[in-house]
Amino acid sequence: MVFAHTSGARAIASLTAAILLTSAGVSSSRAASVAKPKATKAASITGTAKTESALTGAKGTWKGTATFTYKWYACTAAGTAKTAVPSGCSAIAGATKPAFTVTAAQEGKHLRFATTAKNRGGTTISVSASTAKVTSPYTLLWSDEFNGPAGVPSSVQTSNEAYDASKPWQATISGAGGGNYERQYYTDGVVQYNTDGSVAKHAVQLDGNGNLQLNAAKPQSANENHAATGVGASCWYGTACEFLSGRIDTRDRVGFKNGLLEARVKIPSDANTWPAFWMLGANYGSAGWPASGEIDIMETAFKTGRAYTYFGSLHAPYYYGGFPMTKVMPEFNLYSGYHTFGVLRTPSKIEFRFDGKTFYTATKAAATALAPAGADPARIWPFDQEFYMILNLAMGGTLGGFSGSGTANGSVGPSATGGTLAVDWVRFSAVNGVGEVVVH
Repeated sequence: MVFAHTSGARAIASLTAAILLTSAGVSSSRAASVAKPKATKAASITGTAKTESALTGAKGTWKGTATFTYKWYACTAAGTAKTAVPSGCSAIAGATKPAFTVTAAQEGKHLRFATTAKNRGGTTISVSASTAKVTSPYTLLWSDEFNGPAGVPSSVQTSNEAYDASKPWQATISGAGGGNYERQYYTDGVVQYNTDGSVAKHAVQLDGNGNLQLNAAKPQSANENHAATGVGASCWYGTACEFLSGRIDTRDRVGFKNGLLEARVKIPSDANTWPAFWMLGANYGSAGWPASGEIDIMETAFKTGRAYTYFGSLHAPYYYGGFPMTKVMPEFNLYSGYHTFGVLRTPSKIEFRFDGKTFYTATKAAATALAPAGADPARIWPFDQEFYMILNLAMGGTLGGFSGSGTANGSVGPSATGGTLAVDWVRFSAVNGVGEVVVH
């Protein structure tokens, strides 16, 4: 068909173009006039620039309809930026939401929060002003790194030397079973000899590679190359103790109030072992248990039904024994290597941590709910006082052994031969200035 007028052809062409634009979802009247999003108020950050603090990024105020994406950056310098992420900034992997928790990886850096707005007109970035330099809330106040030559640690008071108040640890000598029907005798002597008569293991020793070791083993009889182990040891179930092992504590030597206490530990996967890293109130001698309070930072037992799990627990007069405030932590890599166990104490709560992350929080409010009306607050929550710490490797007992009656209670199976609890370090830190070491 031929048109008589070219103006008619132009009209039809314009109409056809409009129809095509409309069918594509674009308004013909605005197709060429959509503007980029514009921020009338820049992105911002609220929160404290400290490790483990929670920060919140706000996208600001925008003109125009847009979709938004977010990104956090760690930067070498402070300053302000409103339209682009400045040089010297590196994107933080996985940090793509307004909520962000600071980690130790950002310490010494300044943080920025960037909002990217996008519409048909294009994209615009709005960046917050930088935070202050990220700092750590922790101040190390006390530690034992367990460095030194292989053998009995110089930091542990043993029974065969004169009393030395400067040593932070003391070894336990006892076969009482801890009130838990445990099968070991705690000693600070040799628990195993080599066939040539040289010492294979002390109950408490350094390995020479920066680790403390608490060793449990069955007693050995004397032969032509070495003496018997466990001579004179007497346990609650008789004079023939089934195992020798190690336990140390800081009682009446070093105590701790509030703050963060952690230990990097390798747990044994040997049958019927019951290792623990725990604390008792400094008034244990006068108040007794459970009035003193007990904090089980880590205890676990390798036996059927309990393997690959450990407990974080609190014991006090209204929640103790078989009914503490507690949580079982399942961890299928528990025995594969070293893990860090810790507790952060504040006046209102205690956080139990595994490899730096909180897995259970016990609060003073929850403890109060377990006590009768009018109960003494100091008995409900005895955890504000000084506590001392304990490291031990038990065998059998109510957690690691089998139930029974009489001397069979807490007994172990024939496959139980002992094991080793290894400790890389123990460290105590104040948190935001809260925490105290008490040296006796």
